[in-house]
Amino acid sequence: MAGRGYYIIVSLAVAILVAYAASDALRASDSARGAMIDIFSILAGVLVAVISIVGDPSMLLPGNWRVGAEHAQEMQRKISNFSHLFFSYMVSLILIVIANTMVDNKVSGFNFVFYALTFFSTFSFMLSVPLPYSLMAIQSERMKEEVKSRKRRATPDSADDSGSQRH
Repeated sequence: MAGRGYYIIVSLAVAILVAYAASDALRASDSARGAMIDIFSILAGVLVAVISIVGDPSMLLPGNWRVGAEHAQEMQRKISNFSHLFFSYMVSLILIVIANTMVDNKVSGFNFVFYALTFFSTFSFMLSVPLPYSLMAIQSERMKEEVKSRKRRATPDSADDSGSQRH
């Protein structure tokens, strides 16, 4: 199992523990739920921008059509992962609205909503932690390819044909 899989499993375990330990505190804190709305709204907006940038066809690596096709598949996988993360943000936001409505109307007996809210918000947040590193890796890959491309243009007689193959 890859490191990402382990991270997801650990995130699930932590989210379960936090949901068990902190859901009552979240139920009692209007300001915490308000802050969560702000945080997840901002994260969702940023993620939409990231998906738009990563999904831009100009982000494909230069080279022949096979390189482009392989890179497009990889980018689609990343976009899919980002879309799942966006969905978890939306679930968290919906649960916050439901929880706020329940608290405001003094509805009792639906403790599972607060457990679910605490779980999803913790899990979503933990899945967001590696996001900057993922984006840095994408940017680093693009920079390396741009340097290779400029190097090939500067030395056209070079035997380096890495533009037609992906390393």
